[in-house]
Amino acid sequence: MAFEIVELKKETFTGNKVEIPEFDPQKGFGPMSEIKESAYTKFAKNEKDYVGINASLDGLQYYIVASANGENGDTTFDIPAGKYAKFVTSETDRPALDAFIGAAYGEVSQSDTVGIAGSFNLEGLREADFTLYIPVVSK
Repeated sequence: MAFEIVELKKETFTGNKVEIPEFDPQKGFGPMSEIKESAYTKFAKNEKDYVGINASLDGLQYYIVASANGENGDTTFDIPAGKYAKFVTSETDRPALDAFIGAAYGEVSQSDTVGIAGSFNLEGLREADFTLYIPVVSK
């Protein structure tokens, strides 16, 4: 699984968050994926302006469906400027996407050049293919 390092500018997103369960190997990605898919369907007004943010906030895992267009919502989240590992897939099935995210973290953690630098990731739902950005630092 290949990735490239890209620089992102700071971007502020506003949207709605839902708590997601920690991954349970016995249940697989199903429960988490169902919550994410339901949240996206409920909160995203269209397919082009929204992102998904997986974030650990106050010790809990959340999925935030958000827009940079100043939409209303219960949560504001800043994506800081910096280096990100960028992964792209044409997959569309939500459980497969969550497995892709897990595999992407495995790739970054095994990298000789970068390490994971945050407790969040950005799902670029605004792009043609599913694009994942994981914050990284140079080793």
